[in-house]
Amino acid sequence: MLKNVVVVNDFAHADGGAGKVAIDVALSLSKTYNVIFFTCVPPIDVRLKTPSIKLVCIGKPDILTDRKRWRAITKGVFDYNIRKQFEKVLGNLNPDETIVHVHTWTKALTSAVFSVTAKMNYHLVLTLHDFFVSCPNGGFFNYNEKKICDLRSLSCRCILTDCDSRSYTQKIWRMLRLLTQNHFLWKNKKLTLLYISDMCKNMLMSYIPSNVNMIYLPDPVDLVNKGMVTIDENEYYLYLGRLSPEKGIVLFCDAISELGLKGLVVGDGYLRKELEKKYPQISFVGWASGEKKERCMKNAKALVFPSFCAETYGLVVAEAKSYGIPCIVPNRCAASEQIEDGENGYIFETGNLNSLKYAIKRYETTDIKMMQQRLISSFDREALSMETHIVKLINIYNKILKS
Repeated sequence: MLKNVVVVNDFAHADGGAGKVAIDVALSLSKTYNVIFFTCVPPIDVRLKTPSIKLVCIGKPDILTDRKRWRAITKGVFDYNIRKQFEKVLGNLNPDETIVHVHTWTKALTSAVFSVTAKMNYHLVLTLHDFFVSCPNGGFFNYNEKKICDLRSLSCRCILTDCDSRSYTQKIWRMLRLLTQNHFLWKNKKLTLLYISDMCKNMLMSYIPSNVNMIYLPDPVDLVNKGMVTIDENEYYLYLGRLSPEKGIVLFCDAISELGLKGLVVGDGYLRKELEKKYPQISFVGWASGEKKERCMKNAKALVFPSFCAETYGLVVAEAKSYGIPCIVPNRCAASEQIEDGENGYIFETGNLNSLKYAIKRYETTDIKMMQQRLISSFDREALSMETHIVKLINIYNKILKS
């Protein structure tokens, strides 16, 4: 019988979609079960400071921001201190009553967590928020050529290709980390992978041992909004996400500015100052959550999701649809699974400016109220709610423990 859930995540705060899901799920599970949140990088989300959750935060910087670069290089592959601390946590629990659920591990915790679950024979659940179980940079993306990579991971061509955002030396380090990681990950005899889209599963299947259990469970959507957005009264095309090249922020800004339309950018990153200078007609408001994020959503005419990457899901697209906001998405990411071209949004060719502009032009001439009605009627709010997600997740946990 399930009694304990150990939620594992690099950051003690929501650094992105995966982090948000990890924290939200931990909080929901803590209403019924003993929940331990094992994490590494502060600051700590205030919601985790609750008696219903036992928080274990190691308190070290993530690999990229660690000023002690030699420590980052060595411990970024495998951190023995993390292993020691995780052994202490699991040593006080009964493996027959416990699920260890990992969301992220590559930015701080390392594969040390997998070595512990394998050694102590725990039931391990891993949500595939990205492609790190197979791709060295986690995205099947060539950062230098700014396009999706179709090479077989760790093939000769892959090894010889400089695709890393920083350097080829970094690529070599990432390959070493991947090999170390999977040495320990595939040692787990009680491993279940949760995939969040068909594209995610299809891209990873050939890399995963045949004896590993795979189950479909999409990420839950934050359904806090009180009503549908009046899109026909709004003027802004919305971008919501990290401001980095692979997320397509420049593509968004170019398309909106060249078409003479209004854009609203919600998010932050090292490109922000440069973008604000280059595109003065576009509004940049930084990161937003809660009421601020909801206000931004309610000002949107449409959401543009311009990512160059083969995203595993596209949580922001599902969130926008929950507000009744049509979305414009690229064809080579899992977000395209949520859109019927011309029915509840538009699909454009990944990375192609002219294709994106054409999709926006089509939207400009569309009866958007009618499109919104089709979107609302086809969107299953209950299926993507946190409540439904938790029920399905608990059923998966219990089935795993009984197997």
